[in-house]
Parts: sequence; C-alpha cells; structure tokens
Amino acid sequence: MSHDATPIHVDRRGSSLDDAVTLYERVYDSRDIHIGEAARDGFAFRFRAVGDQDVVVGSSQVAARRWGTIVPGHDYVLAWATGPGMTIDTGTRAPVQLVPGTPVMYPVGRDFAFDGLPSGQHSVRFRGAFLESIAAARRGDDEPRQLVFRDAVGVDAMRLLRRGIGEAAPRLLDPSAPGAVRASWNRVIADAVAAAFDATPPSAPTGAVGSSTIRFAKEWMIANARRPLTVAKVSAAAGVSARGLQAAFQRRVGVRPMQFLREARLHGVRADLLATDPEHATVAEVALSWGFNHLGRFSGYYAEAFGEPPSRTLRRRDAPRP
Repeated sequence: MSHDATPIHVDRRGSSLDDAVTLYERVYDSRDIHIGEAARDGFAFRFRAVGDQDVVVGSSQVAARRWGTIVPGHDYVLAWATGPGMTIDTGTRAPVQLVPGTPVMYPVGRDFAFDGLPSGQHSVRFRGAFLESIAAARRGDDEPRQLVFRDAVGVDAMRLLRRGIGEAAPRLLDPSAPGAVRASWNRVIADAVAAAFDATPPSAPTGAVGSSTIRFAKEWMIANARRPLTVAKVSAAAGVSARGLQAAFQRRVGVRPMQFLREARLHGVRADLLATDPEHATVAEVALSWGFNHLGRFSGYYAEAFGEPPSRTLRRRDAPRP
C-alpha cells in the first residue's frame, strides 16, 4: 500500500473471482494470488482498509479457499484469523497455522506463501520506519533498525496486546478521525505490538560485542538456519556491525559466523537424514532444505564433519534417532 500523506480508505466487495484476484494482488503486492472453489452459498468477498502513511488497519472476508504469495516489502504486518484454516509460510519446513483470534507477525523482509480456507482475517500494517522508531524508543536506542520478532508471546503480553488493539482499532477504523487523533492511536497500537513481539537486542556500545550478543546471534542463526542468511542479516538482527560480529566470533567462538551457521546446518541435515525414510527423500532434497545449494561442497563438508558420506547416513536403518 502507498505510504503518502493522503488518508487511506478502501471498501471493496463483490462476487467476481477476477475482481477479487485483482484486488488482493494489489493489496499483497503480488502476482501470485489464487482463489479456488467457492463456499456453499456462492462466492463473495469484502476488503476494508482505513489508515494513513504510518498505520493501516484492515479486514478481509473471502468465501473461498485462496492461496499464493504475499510480499510485505519494508512493512511490518500483524494479522489474526477469525476462523480456522489459515496457514502462512507454507513454503517452508515450519509453516505457521493461525489460531483464530491470536495475533502473529508476518515474516520479516521476505516474501512468503499462504493458504487459507473460507474465512476472515484482520490486519494492522505498519510502515517499517515508523514501527522501528517506536521500538527503538522503548529500548532506549539512538538509532532505529530492522526488528526481530518473538515466535511466541506470553499470556500476559498477549492480554496487553489484545487490550491495546481493542482500544485503538475502533478509532483507527473511523475514516473521519482527525489526523492528530489517528497519529496518537497509531503510537498506541505500535507500542503495544513492540512491547509484545519485539525481540531486538539493545545496541551494543561502539566496538563492544559481548558474550550475550554472541549468544543471541548463535541462537538466532540456529532458529533461522533454513533461510538464506548473510553476515549482514545476522549482524543487523544482533544490533552490531558486521565487522564487529566477525571479529567477536573469531575471538570468542573460534570460527567465523558463517562457519558456525554451516556447522549448525550440517547437524540439522544429519538429524533429518537419520529420521528420514530413504524411499521418501534424497540427500539432495534434505541438503537443499537446509540451504546447501552446492551439493559437491556439501558432501565434502559433511564427510569431514561426520566421517561418512551423507548417503550412508540416510541408509542407516538401525542408527539412533535424534
């Protein structure tokens, strides 16, 4: 969605599949939206969005299964389903099934696939720089930066988040709300989201990368090991410079960050190979799922780490399961 100064107010409904596809491809900045068989009472859709350049609150109802790709760009999106059957990140080994009424954050900084049964969904879309500035203020950071979100939110944090949404949403959904009022409630809902989900570590002092930052970087790489990662992405998540992270890893861990990531991926591959039926998967499929795109190099790394080729690991029927 556009982030200019013009207030946003969209209210579209209809019963045409083509109109719905065109609309949702524009909403999701995608060219890969599909709508399948309609619900029993026939096909219908409605999409409503109200907001400004910083925050857009939306609701969507589609009486058919739909699937495709969402491109969030530089925005951050909070979403929750009104009924069962909505799954995001379906193209990965760790898809997320939305629990009705429980908000989640969309994946950050990358496209992702979704699949949904006939149901509704609510969303709050934040301009990236706006939410980053709110989160930085909460942490006491001088400079906003890309956010890292928690996968799970505690009961108390979720309760406070729902309260913040409940207070802010009616005001933000009012197209006639004055700009100053909307800006105030934008900050309320952004602060509630940052309080619940923001897991970005505080900035380290210049030139100082401590053990807690190294531990966070290692845990973050392990949690995201199946995704395309670079030193720049890891250092941004850890809140330090790439050069500082490289030097600290070499000094404290004894290897470079990407070497640590490779070792974590190798152990992930081995665990999958030991748990996989050779008739239903190949070494190449498992290796590619862990980010090893050069299979020749992968085989060499694997044999060096575990003393056997990956094909032998896959054929083991009596090996201890991880």
